[in-house]
Amino acid sequence: MHTLEAKTRPSGKASLLRRQGVVPGVIYGPAIESTPIAIARRDLLMLFSKITRSSRITLKLAGEGKPREMDVFLKVIDYDPITDEPIHVDFYYPEADHTLKLSVPTKIVGEAAGAKSGGILNVQFRTIPVRGMPKDIPHLITIDVSSLEIGDSVHVEEIDFGKVEPLLPPDRVLVTVIAPRSLVAEAAEAAEAVEGAEEAAGEEAPAAEGEAAEA
Repeated sequence: MHTLEAKTRPSGKASLLRRQGVVPGVIYGPAIESTPIAIARRDLLMLFSKITRSSRITLKLAGEGKPREMDVFLKVIDYDPITDEPIHVDFYYPEADHTLKLSVPTKIVGEAAGAKSGGILNVQFRTIPVRGMPKDIPHLITIDVSSLEIGDSVHVEEIDFGKVEPLLPPDRVLVTVIAPRSLVAEAAEAAEAVEGAEEAAGEEAPAAEGEAAEA
């Protein structure tokens, strides 16, 4: 579980906070009023290095009233176009007893056998949309491609999604190993050669039959 400390803040004065090494943000969701927060930039950057968009984060919120903890998901990050540093972040606080739809990043593990033979690994989905309870949303969806030969694929129905439901058809291809253009070209040339030989043989056959009839 990933944790992050934050404090409630008054609305406004965002530029002043940034100059102090603090990133302004907001928490919102169906079960909470929109709440402005402030987070130390160093803590936020450290968190970003460890999570994905589908990671569940325990936000430890201090400020007015009693400190509280809540499980949230990263929703939106705004970056400075010049420095590329985060300047604002949104967190979504879901209802714990309701399902949530999220796109979960995929992680490819292993080296495809077909790639070792000259094939090309083609990853068609970098994220997969799923639906499930917030506590069951996975951090990553791992796809092992070690056994894939050229022409082989991994489909949605072959992946273990745990307690969440994938929102893609079961037969949808996630990863495949395709032949390189050189092999495709060689196969096409071979097929044309075979086809040409069959056509030539077919043209000669009637003549031979005719000669036999005359004889």
